[in-house]
Amino acid sequence: MSLFGLGRNQRTFRPKKSAPSGSKGAQLKKHIDATLGSGNLREAVRLPPGEDLNEWLAVNTVDFFNQVNLLYGTLTEFCTPENCPTMTAGPKYEYRWADGVQIKKPIEVSAPKYVEYLMDWIESQLDDESIFPQKLGASFPPNSRRW
Repeated sequence: MSLFGLGRNQRTFRPKKSAPSGSKGAQLKKHIDATLGSGNLREAVRLPPGEDLNEWLAVNTVDFFNQVNLLYGTLTEFCTPENCPTMTAGPKYEYRWADGVQIKKPIEVSAPKYVEYLMDWIESQLDDESIFPQKLGASFPPNSRRW
């Protein structure tokens, strides 16, 4: 067994998403790191004074994605296609994958494959400049709070 499944599945760990160097997002990420460990959850999620709400939500969304990726990486050796042949939530619920673009009709896949599809889809959303602008000073779309 390899540590965190490395070597078995190169897609287990992805490069961390980050804000552009020197950007407002990088400053907000530092604020998140400083306040999250303070023990005061209310302060950790509060919009810092004078900051843009869309930028704050985007930085927190990327940080959450990175944290989930890291957590999932620790579970990959325990949930394989052999012992997790379907993505379920207990005996009554089965999740099938469809992204509406490449896979239009929901398909049954193993739990690891479902998570791989999901993380790829989320990453494509985070990389889409029309949803999450990366350039300093770029405007967020008018409906950006849908995420």
